Amino acid sequence: MKKTKTILSSLLLSTMGFLAACGEESGSQDSSAESTEEGSSEESIVLSTANITQADNSLSVVLQNIGDELEERTDGRITAEHNPGGQLGNEEDMMQQLNSGTIDIANITTAQLSNSSPAFGAWLTPFVVETHEQAYELWTSEESMALFDTLENQNVKGLGYSTSGFRYMLSVDPIDSVSDLDGFKLRTTPSPTIMDFWNGVGASPTAMPLTEVYTSLQTNVIDGVDIDTQSLVSENLTEIATNMTPSKHMYWAAGIMMNQERWDSFSEEDQQLIQEVVDEVTKENAETLIEFEENLLENGEDEQGVSIVEFDYSEFDPVTEEVREAWMEKSPEIKPFLEKADEIKSE
Repeated sequence: MKKTKTILSSLLLSTMGFLAACGEESGSQDSSAESTEEGSSEESIVLSTANITQADNSLSVVLQNIGDELEERTDGRITAEHNPGGQLGNEEDMMQQLNSGTIDIANITTAQLSNSSPAFGAWLTPFVVETHEQAYELWTSEESMALFDTLENQNVKGLGYSTSGFRYMLSVDPIDSVSDLDGFKLRTTPSPTIMDFWNGVGASPTAMPLTEVYTSLQTNVIDGVDIDTQSLVSENLTEIATNMTPSKHMYWAAGIMMNQERWDSFSEEDQQLIQEVVDEVTKENAETLIEFEENLLENGEDEQGVSIVEFDYSEFDPVTEEVREAWMEKSPEIKPFLEKADEIKSE
């Protein structure tokens, strides 16, 4: 009898031990699942970014700096793989890839964006701002950010703007007045707003890729270029065209956008962090261009071998007014944008 009790006791203890072990294993699995679930928010995130300009151009540097800042502030949890210089195609290609989510973030010029929405022609109306300080105040305004809302069918989230400088004219022969532009073969960007302006002053605007400009100046295919200040220097165009007209007739801005679904996938905290980083980096971008253009004007003769040629830019006023009036009719967002710009300039 004693032996029977002993066996029963052993079996009971064994069963209890087995159940306890099962419970521990189950608890271990639950704990592991909880750990994995909690850890999922800490998984590494790699953002694909792209733009059209070379790596040393400010439109590219902005994206690189955004990626670097996000990596530093998240201890490497969020990083970015940048593709500058049109590595993923031209801006039209990049816009399509941004829409599909192949690219997470892109920095697209307002000239290209105006092909998706005429509202972005607001940025390309002549003499919209006079300084980079004014431009920064304008691009952070509600009126400017509202332009991104017109891209509702593009599956993008507008984060802000960046710049590669004002538009100058660089020519083989000096331009002393608007009359010198009559029939002038001028390379420019094929935005409808820009073309309207140059056609209005009597020039012969020619759209061509930036890579063809140097040779076209050499062979007299064009007489000069309408170009942002950074590209004016980085493309070495002053080796051929040595007359620089710092007219600042247009402000060259680009929109920083994220794929909307990618944006929605982030937590509110990460969205706030991304927006903060974009705001800080783009403010620095505007400040950097102030220094760059001041140096270009002060030292352009010695460093670039250019002669600075200026004239009374009020000669452009009649055409400027015509372009503004015409483009305010093309999109309801343009008028409040231009009114805000005028308000900023009058401060």
